[in-house]
Amino acid sequence: MQAPVYTEIPPYGADEDTERSWQWLQAVGQLAAAELALKPRGTLALIDDGERVCWVAVIDGHAHLAIAPVFEGEVNFEHSALLRQLIGYSVEELNYLRATLEHWLLEQPTLRSREPQQLQRWATLPATLTE
Repeated sequence: MQAPVYTEIPPYGADEDTERSWQWLQAVGQLAAAELALKPRGTLALIDDGERVCWVAVIDGHAHLAIAPVFEGEVNFEHSALLRQLIGYSVEELNYLRATLEHWLLEQPTLRSREPQQLQRWATLPATLTE
């Protein structure tokens, strides 16, 4: 997959520290998305000690990092979100998520979805950050 990675920081009136954390998270997210894009279709990155997964969703020709929680060994796709939709996260939460992505870049534990079409949950980019 050769789609450019989407790196826009959500404009929602965040303070300077939060915006800086978003910038760092987006930078690491871009690296993770680029790395995942090189892997076979349907590859999910196991992050946060297996508590979450992330993958690349291509929307309007751009690669977007998507995240979903894992509960009792099941990926909860119905609770997935694009990275850009995680508004309201505190600086600490943004930094923690960035650290989990950094750890993944070093270790790269993955799994494969038997149904890769599940990973393409968005046909178009949501009009608002909360969709």
